[in-house]
Amino acid sequence: MTVTLSKGQKVDLTKKNPNLNNVIVGIGWDVNQNSRGYSFDLDASAFLLNSFNKVNNEDDFIFYNNPNGGQGTIIHSGDNKTGVGSGDDEQIKINLGLVPSNIEKIAFTITINDAKERNQNFGQISNSYIRIIDADTSEVILRYDLGRDFSIETAIVVAELYRYNNEWKFNAVGSGFQGGLAALCNMFGIEVEEEQSNNSYPSAPVYSQNPIVHTHYDQNQGYNPQTLDNNQQIYNSQLSNGNQQSEITCPYCHSTQVTAGKKGFGVGKAIVGGLLLGPVGLLGGLIGSKNIEFLCINCNKRWSASNNTNSAQWLREQSNNAKNIVNRYLDNDFAEALVAGSALVAMADGVIEYSERERLINYFKTSQEMKHIDTNMVLSKFDCYTQKLQRDFMMGKAELLRIIAKMRTKPDAARFVVRLCCTIGLADGEFSNIEKQVIGEICRELNLNTSEFVY
Repeated sequence: MTVTLSKGQKVDLTKKNPNLNNVIVGIGWDVNQNSRGYSFDLDASAFLLNSFNKVNNEDDFIFYNNPNGGQGTIIHSGDNKTGVGSGDDEQIKINLGLVPSNIEKIAFTITINDAKERNQNFGQISNSYIRIIDADTSEVILRYDLGRDFSIETAIVVAELYRYNNEWKFNAVGSGFQGGLAALCNMFGIEVEEEQSNNSYPSAPVYSQNPIVHTHYDQNQGYNPQTLDNNQQIYNSQLSNGNQQSEITCPYCHSTQVTAGKKGFGVGKAIVGGLLLGPVGLLGGLIGSKNIEFLCINCNKRWSASNNTNSAQWLREQSNNAKNIVNRYLDNDFAEALVAGSALVAMADGVIEYSERERLINYFKTSQEMKHIDTNMVLSKFDCYTQKLQRDFMMGKAELLRIIAKMRTKPDAARFVVRLCCTIGLADGEFSNIEKQVIGEICRELNLNTSEFVY
C-alpha cells in the first residue's frame, strides 16, 4: 500500500520495510498547457551530503552529466528534455545498503534549465511529485505530490533521504528557491563557474576549494523536554507598559479566539496573540497583505483583511508595534537571542530543514526592522549555535537558553523572540509537538505564558 505524504512529513523507510534495499526514486512533472514561448527543460538531481549538509567531493553531485555517485550505489537515469508523457520523467536508482557511510543525506532536487533567459518558473509547472519504488518488487512505497505552492521559484528541494539510528528515513521537503541551480549548488558547497547560467548545468561541476560549512545535525541525538498541554487556548497579551493592546475580534461573534494564516496555506497553523505570527504575518513579511485570512475558533467563520476594516487596521497596528519594539531594543543581545531561539526550534527534531534556515535568513535580509543587523553575523551565529547543539544537545541548549534569558527583563523583546521562534517552527508548514515543546522551554526561561503563543 502506497503511503501518501504531505509537505514536512517524515516517515521511516527501511525500518518499516526491513527487506528494502534497492529503490528507484521517480520524479515527475507536467508543463501547464497555457505556458507559451520556449519549451521547458527540467532536470532532476541528487546531492549526496555529509553531516555538515555539504557534498564531500565532485562525485557527490549527481545529474545527467555525472550520473554515478556513492561508489556506484546511486545512478541517474539521464536527462529527459521534454517531460512529455506519463510516468516518471527522470529516475535515480539507489542501493541503500551499500551507500558509503560518509553520505548522511541524499537531497533530491528539480531545476528549470535556462529559466532566467526563458522567463520560466515553477508557477508554470504542475503535477510535480516524487515517489519511492521497491526496485525488486516494483511496489510504490510512498509518494509526495508537491501541489501548486510555487510561483516564481526556479529550483526546488523536493525531498531527502537521511540516516537515523542506522535506518533510512524520508522527508517531504518541498522548499523552493529563486536562484535556480546556482542557489542549490551554493547551499550544498558547490561553486558553479561564473560564465554558467544561474539555472543551467555545467558540463562538469566546479567545486570551491574552501566551501563554507553551514549547519549539521546529529540524527542520533534524542530530545525529550517536558510535555506541554497542547489544548491551551490563546488570548491576547499585554505590553510591558501595562496598557491593553488592541485586540483582533471576530466580526461575527466578537470572540478574541482567532487564528490567522495565508490563504491556501492552512488557516489555524498561525496564531494571533499580541502580534501576528506564523507562516505569514509580522515575521513572514506579509503584514498588512490581502493574503492574510482569519478564522474564529469560536464560530468557525473566516474573513480577510481586504473585506474587514477593523482587521486591516489591526494589521497596521501590529506592524507599527513591531517596528517600535525593534527600535527600542535592537542591540547585539536582542539579535543573538533571536538567532539562539531560532536555532533551538530548528534543531528540535534533530534535522535542520532548508525552509527553517531560509525563513530566518530571509527575515533578516528583507525586514525593514532588521536592516541594521549584519546578515553574515546572523548566518555565522546560527551555524555556530546549531553545531553546538549537534555536538552536545543538552550543553548547547543550556548555553542558548542563557543567551535568550537576557531578554527576561524586557517582556516586549522577549515576546518578539518567541514569535520569531514560532515562525521558524512553522516554516516547513507543520508546527510539530516537539517544536511547541521547545517554545514552552523558551517561554519558561523568559517568564512568559506558553498559552500566549501556542495552543
